[in-house]
Amino acid sequence: MTLHKAFDAAYPPLSAPIGCSVAIGYIGGKRATNVWDLAEWKRFALLRQIPMWVPDFTLEKPADAAVNACDAARALGWAPDQLSHRIIVFDLETSIEREWYAQCAYTVAHEGFQAMAYGSLSTVLENAASDVFAAAWDGSAALLPGQAIHGHQWAADVPWQGTTVDLSTCDEWMWDGAGRGPRHG
Repeated sequence: MTLHKAFDAAYPPLSAPIGCSVAIGYIGGKRATNVWDLAEWKRFALLRQIPMWVPDFTLEKPADAAVNACDAARALGWAPDQLSHRIIVFDLETSIEREWYAQCAYTVAHEGFQAMAYGSLSTVLENAASDVFAAAWDGSAALLPGQAIHGHQWAADVPWQGTTVDLSTCDEWMWDGAGRGPRHG
């Protein structure tokens, strides 16, 4: 199995950390610290790119969050209904919102994208997501076991170019679901 190194950051660096071939960034959501603008995404035009939505479960209904996330992804050039899937990651952190996530993922699929749940390994699997990006800051770049786990965030708050980044490992499924080429508005 081929694994790929990824990074994400609330405030993206000027260039990707060494060895990273995937950039994961925020496209919106009521709890997003900083939404990456088009210029920030374009810095990583040569990398695969995955959008992340940070919902507020008390303020966003699942279908609304799903449609808004898909609209934001399309506005930046991610195309739905590809021969391969196009991922949108939903940042659940430590929340267990099984029904909310199921409704959201259903709507995302209807919009032509594939939802992926991100969160702490201690809680994210409780959301019963089909596809999981788990945070377990254990310092090991190995992919965690489990057929639903396609990504493993293994280091957090790593200093890089005046900001901090989180480092992850992605499998081929996650790699294939990332956008290719420069984002566009």
